[in-house]
Amino acid sequence: MNQDEMIDDLAERIQQMQIQAREMAQKQNPAATLKRGFHAKGVGMRAKFQVWSDIPKHLQVGLFQPGATYEALVRFSNARGEVLGDLSKDQRGVAIRLKTIPGESLSPKDDTNIQDFLMTNTPISFARNPVQFIEVGEILLGGISKVFPRLVKKYGFKEARRIIGVFLAPIISFKPYEMNQYWSRTSYKFGEHAIRYLIRPSAGAKMSSTGEQLTGVLRSLRQGGEQKDYYLREKLRETLREGDVRFDFCIQLFLDEKRTPIEDAYIEWKESDSPPIPIATLTIPRQDLDMQLAQDMEGMAFNPWHTNEFTPLGLINLARKKVYGASATHRGASVESRIIER
Repeated sequence: MNQDEMIDDLAERIQQMQIQAREMAQKQNPAATLKRGFHAKGVGMRAKFQVWSDIPKHLQVGLFQPGATYEALVRFSNARGEVLGDLSKDQRGVAIRLKTIPGESLSPKDDTNIQDFLMTNTPISFARNPVQFIEVGEILLGGISKVFPRLVKKYGFKEARRIIGVFLAPIISFKPYEMNQYWSRTSYKFGEHAIRYLIRPSAGAKMSSTGEQLTGVLRSLRQGGEQKDYYLREKLRETLREGDVRFDFCIQLFLDEKRTPIEDAYIEWKESDSPPIPIATLTIPRQDLDMQLAQDMEGMAFNPWHTNEFTPLGLINLARKKVYGASATHRGASVESRIIER
């Protein structure tokens, strides 16, 4: 099977994953519809993205001009392809869309003059290649209790342990969305540089202790209902009622293939080797979550190929272009089939 045939096969398989996840959901809710192949459950809101006024000259690429401000939509999500309670063990993700013309408004249906960023709260991918990415997704749909033995059968004990280790890296899985750091994991070409990007809570951000977070979890478990199943959404709602949420948008620069490999998304670019350079601030302003907007944003399909300045690099990114596009088309997402799903 050549590369194109392999990617076509993966596109078909992610559609089957969507069907399987829907059938599982319909056992609880007969009206359940097709969701994203990954990051099926999320919540969206409006934000602003401002480039730092002192951004280094060599990083002033495209829309990244000193002081430029852009309208943004942000969607936080749980990583699984199933819609589970927020307290289920899982990774978290964030997808950001910018309107690349300063001062222009942005709606969930916009598909021109946009820039998307996709990140997850672990610095590395569990997948060595796009085939393993889909294979592990298929195994996850078989139920948590069966994941490790199936990984061992598929890849052997050592590789299964490595994959599980990535999933368990965010040890405190109930940490609120707004308190996580998120990484691109894959690499991009930015001007003359190969880079990875990340966002992290800005200095001075309100950060609850582990004990305070655990107290909140126990309270939500007692209350049950949405306070339990949508714990992360409700914590974010509480935070935004009190004030703004800010993240620094940073890039890490490529050094060499040993310390900062382009192709290997499962290898971390360590901050001690390539320190993150903050170049912009993402601000989610104080607000009450607009649930109609959040619902409209579920029809979006975020796409790392929606870009002028960040050209995706590597085989995993190349596969995502078609595989996630197939997922978006299958569920009838807004914007045409070239979209990548998130």
